[in-house]
Order: sequence, then structure tokens, then C-alpha cells
Amino acid sequence: MSNFLEERFPVDVRLGMSYADDYTVLITTTAGGAEYRKLVQPFPVRSFHVNFTTDQADLWARVLALYHRAYGKFAGFRVKCLDDFSTNGLTGVPTPTDEVLANSASGIYQLRNFYGTNGTALAGVGYPWRNLYKPVAGTVVAAKNGVTISSGLTVDTTTGLITISPAPLITDTITAGCQFDIPCRFNSQIEVTSIDVAIRDCGSIDIIELLQP
Repeated sequence: MSNFLEERFPVDVRLGMSYADDYTVLITTTAGGAEYRKLVQPFPVRSFHVNFTTDQADLWARVLALYHRAYGKFAGFRVKCLDDFSTNGLTGVPTPTDEVLANSASGIYQLRNFYGTNGTALAGVGYPWRNLYKPVAGTVVAAKNGVTISSGLTVDTTTGLITISPAPLITDTITAGCQFDIPCRFNSQIEVTSIDVAIRDCGSIDIIELLQP
């Protein structure tokens, strides 16, 4: 059974959606009050809190149907964050030089999006990135040494891996940009409240990002 649905959570029927990024940090406090902090992993984990008020038919056809197809907390799905869905300034049109990808001798690269500073922080502190596993089809553009790649580029929209053929040299600089969804799963039940004959309210749906969908 697949544990990921390649479909997008229906944000267009939302009443409200809030979100927050968090990092997994282990904090130990000594008897004297000193703190020792360990960063477990350097990737942000986004959580969403969604509130729906919609008619009964729309709720069942779109929101609850996805919940049941996902078996509640079991399977993942795509979520578009309206404030952060592009590698170009969060919401701009992607360009081939948006983000530098890690060097690869095999010609296969993982799309990613950086957050924080301009990349000058020492030892990488303050410059985390999000691996982009769910790019939007038709939006990925890439460049080699600043020149747009017009052929030999293959994109897997289910993994966020791009393949360049022939494979670039390890010394080549590969950049890419795209629009993307965030892979998530439900992190709560959906409680439905009847507020009118045909109107239903779902006031607390929690959704959390999957770092390895």
C-alpha cells in the first residue's frame, strides 16, 4: 500500500490556515542553570493548523475524502503554503539560478530551498535548507555555470530529483528553481461541527511536514 498520495490538500476551501517552522533541538539544563543544546537535524519542520467552514457536500467530497484516502495519519499528501511555494523569493516566478544544488558526479541532484541568511554564516549556522521532494510539474528550470539547461534535463516530481545528461563535471555549478508543495500528513482527527442545516465547521485540523516522504 502506498503511503503517499500525489494530490494537493484543498487550501482553496479554507477559512484560515496558520503555519510554523520548528527545529528538533535537544536541550539539557544543568543544576546551575547552564544549557547544552544539540541540533538533531538542520531541516525545518513545518506544521499547519487549518480551520474550515464550508457546506456539507464540499466538506465530504474534498476534505474528508482526502482524510479517508490517507487513512488518517498514515499516508502523506501535498500542501501548498501560500506564503512559501517558490525558490524565488518564496512566491516569485522560479529562475534557473535560484538555488545552488549539491555537487554530484552522477548527474542526479536534489532540489532544495534555502532559508535564513545570505549564506555567509560560519559553519552553516543560520543557513538551513528544505529538500524539495514535491516540485510542481512544469515549473522546474535549471542552469549549469549560469547558463540555462535547455535539453537533457529530466525531473521526477515525486522525489524532487533532477537528472542532467550528459552528467556535468563535479566542478560545474548547478542551480535550479521551481514551485513546490510540502509533503505532509494529518496529525489529528477531523472533528466536524454542524452549525447549520448545510454548513459544517472543522475547527482544528493539524497537519505536519514529512521530512522523508
